[in-house]
Amino acid sequence: MTLHQLNIFRAVARHLNFTRAAKEIHLSQPSVSMQVHQLEDELGISLFEQVGKRVYLTEAGKILEGYVHRVMALLEET
Repeated sequence: MTLHQLNIFRAVARHLNFTRAAKEIHLSQPSVSMQVHQLEDELGISLFEQVGKRVYLTEAGKILEGYVHRVMALLEET
């Protein structure tokens, strides 16, 4: 797990949209999807659920989102 992946996760969680997240962080949508997939593989859990064209955080994704906000706040404070 890298800070880069956590930053990407945070953007997708904020927008609930891979394309909008990619635009925000200046990456391609496939790159964002790949990084999220790698993070999910490493953690062994699904972070997002896609229903049609809509994206939702799973329960695990909601928990991780809370941790990511705390980690990023600590990094900014440091």
